[in-house]
Amino acid sequence: MPTAGDQVPSGATDMARRLVALEREVRELRAARRLQAASVGSGGLRIVDGGRFSMETPSGQRMVDIGAISDSDFDHGDGTKQQGIWLRREDGTAFFACYAYPPSGSESQAWTFYDREKNNVLAEDTASGTGLARPWLPMNTPAASDSAQWPRSTTAAFSTISTSWNTKWQPRLRVYGLTAAVGTATGDVQLLLNGSAWGPTVSIGTTIDYTGDIPGDIGSLFQLEVQARRVTGTGSAAAQILMMYSRQT
Repeated sequence: MPTAGDQVPSGATDMARRLVALEREVRELRAARRLQAASVGSGGLRIVDGGRFSMETPSGQRMVDIGAISDSDFDHGDGTKQQGIWLRREDGTAFFACYAYPPSGSESQAWTFYDREKNNVLAEDTASGTGLARPWLPMNTPAASDSAQWPRSTTAAFSTISTSWNTKWQPRLRVYGLTAAVGTATGDVQLLLNGSAWGPTVSIGTTIDYTGDIPGDIGSLFQLEVQARRVTGTGSAAAQILMMYSRQT
């Protein structure tokens, strides 16, 4: 039960004890460990007023930077800070960024992917606002419409009438082309990939349209050959590849 002493005002000694305890609690709060785990509800997480979001590995290697770019070289023309994105691998090498470089005369931000040697391997075209700036992709070259001008063979055995070399960047390849008899010949056409038969053999006069796996490792070279043979008649067996592209599985 309360006593009469409880009603007596605290003296200087008691106030000093309270002040010491308060100072201790403040020190403990300042020295407290950082937030180790947290969850964000349906309201989401907002970083405003030029704030930044960053993430580091336990060794201190920065992997994520989102927000104001501290380097003044990236400031907008009006002097305001540019908001950008940098994503890095665990070893610190950049693999993605989205920013503009105003000193170059452009305020348009572009996204770019980088390899470990800092080469730009995939980027958008900010000048037109449409499509890719990197990589430069090959397109099919015009081919003769007169089958008499196509690569052709008069031999009874398969012989190579055209060839190409390409680099493997995707696992599969589609090849599309036409075949024709020049004169009264009958015959066949086949494709070779790295010297081995690839896809079905087709009779001249029919379409080549085959999709299959590309051998070898990503980044390795592969050779595509078109072979033809004349089976009967006179003249030649001709073929012209009109389209080819690599694709995903």
